[in-house]
Amino acid sequence: MTSRSVSARGMGAPEPAMPQNFITTSWDDGHPLDFRIAEMLARHGLTGTFYIPRKIDTGVMSEAQVRDLSSHFEVGAHTLNHVFLADTDAATAQAEIAGSKKWVEDVTGKTCLMFCPPAGRFNSLHEPMFRSAGYVGIRTVEFISLDPPRAHDGLMEMPTTIQAHPQPAWNYVKNLIKRVAVFNAWRYIVVGRGLTNGGDWPDLARRLLDQALLHGGVFHLWGHSWEIEQAGQWEPLERVLAMLGQAVRERSTPCLTNGDLCLRGRQSQQA
Repeated sequence: MTSRSVSARGMGAPEPAMPQNFITTSWDDGHPLDFRIAEMLARHGLTGTFYIPRKIDTGVMSEAQVRDLSSHFEVGAHTLNHVFLADTDAATAQAEIAGSKKWVEDVTGKTCLMFCPPAGRFNSLHEPMFRSAGYVGIRTVEFISLDPPRAHDGLMEMPTTIQAHPQPAWNYVKNLIKRVAVFNAWRYIVVGRGLTNGGDWPDLARRLLDQALLHGGVFHLWGHSWEIEQAGQWEPLERVLAMLGQAVRERSTPCLTNGDLCLRGRQSQQA
């Protein structure tokens, strides 16, 4: 054996660092069908964050149900009345942002770390309101991201990877153009090659998960249970959750709540 055939590892070099990857899920609007998602998550060894308003036209679970859900999963705020912040005045926005945190904490008896603006619609006017309300992080609706939560003016902003819903390609393009998410757009072009219709979202999810496991990152699945019901997406969702559960079991990929990931990110920023 020549000296060139002796590996660096055999010579005492440190093991190469494994890419750090995580799985998280989040579910908006607090529809009673969220309990079906909660059962599916638990069955696959996964967790998630449920963003629940006090009132919404599509229907919302009772306070007793919210309390029950919070005993096993994280509950985040989603305004009191599912208000689109960008479409209302500052006083109403402030009341909805701060009031929903207090409502979640009163109902669950637990600290509410996370806020999700309905439809992801907010602007710079609202960021001081998120901070003054005491949130650790906010969840956006940026698509095709594998980034961990990003620190921004005292808040952690959490993007998403994919929605559990059929999307035409143009929806992804519009989402990424609006957010000037250049790297996400390039990822979509490369990873989404050959996927030509919205029903391919489980295949796109698989490819994006493979990227996170190979290169590191956060795979973040999100959706609405009422929308999954309307679009007949329970079977595709089951397949995707089974895939995520397999990554947790066989690859030891941690599955954390949105709040836990944001706390982890904030701590690393302060270190």
